[in-house]
Amino acid sequence: MSTPRRGVQHHGDERTATRAGAGSRDNDGQGAGDLSFGSMAGPWFAFAPPHPWAPQHAPVFAQAPVDPFPWSMPVSFANPFDGPRPSTQNVPWGPPGEVPFASFAAGPAAPEPEWRHRRPDVFAGSGRRSVPAVVPPDLDADGGASCLPLARQAGLRAAGERNFIVSPLSFHAALALVAAGARGETQRELLGFLGSDSLNELQRAAATALVARLRDLPQTSFACGVWVDRGRALTSEFRDAATSRYAAVAESVDFASEPEAARRRVNAFVSEATKGLIDDVLPPGSVDSFTVLVLANAIYFKGTWARPFDRFRNFTAPFHLPDGATVRAPFMTTSLFKEQQVAVFPGFKALKLPYKNDGGARHAAFYMLLLLPDGEALKISDLYDKAVSTPGFIRRHTPVDEVPVGRFMVPKFKFTFEFEASGDIQKLGVNRAFGGGDFSGMVSGGNGLFISGVYHKATVEVDEVGTVAAAATAVCIQQCARMGPPPVDFVADRPFLFAIVEERSGVLLFLGHVVNPLVG
Repeated sequence: MSTPRRGVQHHGDERTATRAGAGSRDNDGQGAGDLSFGSMAGPWFAFAPPHPWAPQHAPVFAQAPVDPFPWSMPVSFANPFDGPRPSTQNVPWGPPGEVPFASFAAGPAAPEPEWRHRRPDVFAGSGRRSVPAVVPPDLDADGGASCLPLARQAGLRAAGERNFIVSPLSFHAALALVAAGARGETQRELLGFLGSDSLNELQRAAATALVARLRDLPQTSFACGVWVDRGRALTSEFRDAATSRYAAVAESVDFASEPEAARRRVNAFVSEATKGLIDDVLPPGSVDSFTVLVLANAIYFKGTWARPFDRFRNFTAPFHLPDGATVRAPFMTTSLFKEQQVAVFPGFKALKLPYKNDGGARHAAFYMLLLLPDGEALKISDLYDKAVSTPGFIRRHTPVDEVPVGRFMVPKFKFTFEFEASGDIQKLGVNRAFGGGDFSGMVSGGNGLFISGVYHKATVEVDEVGTVAAAATAVCIQQCARMGPPPVDFVADRPFLFAIVEERSGVLLFLGHVVNPLVG
């Protein structure tokens, strides 16, 4: 048996490599060689923050590392034209007869690795495993990733059917604000869903802390609003919490008489906050005269690639769908001789595309992570499930080192996804808030109110320059309708009992039954 080359490690059925002197470990028992999935096709994307342990980035927070999960925006990409889930059959390098040489903007060159002469076919589905797969140390696995179970349910439902995107951070911010105004068991259920034992603990969560920072980052913005019916008043405690923690605006509207005008007002707020990307987070019929208040937030992200793709080298090529059909999709590429942050794991490859950090070391640094299955042996739903249900999965499968790549193709894409999340949230254990909860800490007469709808909409566009994405979540809270009991039918058209009773004493004078009223 030959001795492995320096810097190359073997883990089960994969070959991984690290730079000389670098280590690789996985502490959660889900090591790189332990992953097991069913069958798969299609890539999976997520926006995520930098690795806190990576020396080239300053920590996002001074006191605690930030988990990418709570504020990442998972994206399941089935088809750049919103078609079914793709397979990962080989796709051509470029147009027939042409090799599209493209280049990144100039940037610092990575150190020359030992394996420079070996150029794996990245994204070719060849099964070659000569690219180093770096498994970083296991960090804090929780980090306030409270809404990932919700993202998991919605994503698995959409897997294989259409493109999917959701913002766990937007959900977290919306439900955290609801929890601030809930009381008793209603609040306890919401806090449990958000992974906290108290409001104070919730405010210390990484996701909650990041919400407050989004307004100050050059790539992001965050807006929050509360609209209350004119017949009600927000409690001073809730108003203070909403304005101090989320910089929320509070507005009085007439839900009782003009619910449609109030709905348009909320949608206009979200549209302005997302620069027109999301203009109807509240669909028609989502509010009515029984609506008491609406809480909504909007997140906007615009990031340019640290090394933009060469737009003059774009080309179209087949994108393979799971049913065997293909569509011609626009692809972006780079020079054959450039290096990328790519890692290989059993069943899939990972690519990290950093965004430019205009704010310097004191600001958060964002990146996009693409997870590409090797072939039909692994379904995109299985990979998505693993990614959002395994603590620390994103961090442990984000490449660190730059390595040389051979064929390199990333499609341009743009799509929107929306859904109503009440059913998913209730399945995850939050029930009081949807069935007559205690919101007395939020608004006057808050007992007996209930959440009538949780609406979410997200959009993303990826091209040669970078990424633009936005998401919004709106929570509608209504009063229980005071209605009389429904009418009761009594049709004695079948055998029945009868009795003649003295009311005060209850004494039966006569007792009998009728089986046929025509028989004497």
